[in-house]
Amino acid sequence: MHAEREKWPLEAVRVRLGYETNGSHGPTSRKAALTGALADALDDARRARLLDVRDHTPVTLALRAGVAIDSTEDRV
Repeated sequence: MHAEREKWPLEAVRVRLGYETNGSHGPTSRKAALTGALADALDDARRARLLDVRDHTPVTLALRAGVAIDSTEDRV
């Protein structure tokens, strides 16, 4: 959304999330890939800004604060 609002040449962002547990807690890893033919046109400053935005999303902030997640099945 940020790239779209700024009119930066980006087609998509692909995120891979991983979680490992050692019984009760474990590390979480996240990899973001800026994709599309125009992603290469982004300069280093724009890429850094997108990663900064990623680190301040509501979901990231909630997980860092240790918010419990209630998971249920959503049947259609």
